[in-house]
Amino acid sequence: MKRLIAGGLIVCVAVVLVAVAINRHLAHKQAVEWCHENGYANYATTDGFCVGAGGKLVKVGAESAVPRL
Repeated sequence: MKRLIAGGLIVCVAVVLVAVAINRHLAHKQAVEWCHENGYANYATTDGFCVGAGGKLVKVGAESAVPRL
């Protein structure tokens, strides 16, 4: 019985880890897309910043980074 519980716990932990990894990957892809759409084409960091020319950091989704029309 202990083996069954341990096996079930291992499977649950593995499923949670995979779900977290997929979620982080999709969030990063969205951040990269936002950076490119707003003119910060160098790269996006994994902590949610775009790096522009000269190393300027801009938080992804920041309203001040979006040019007003």
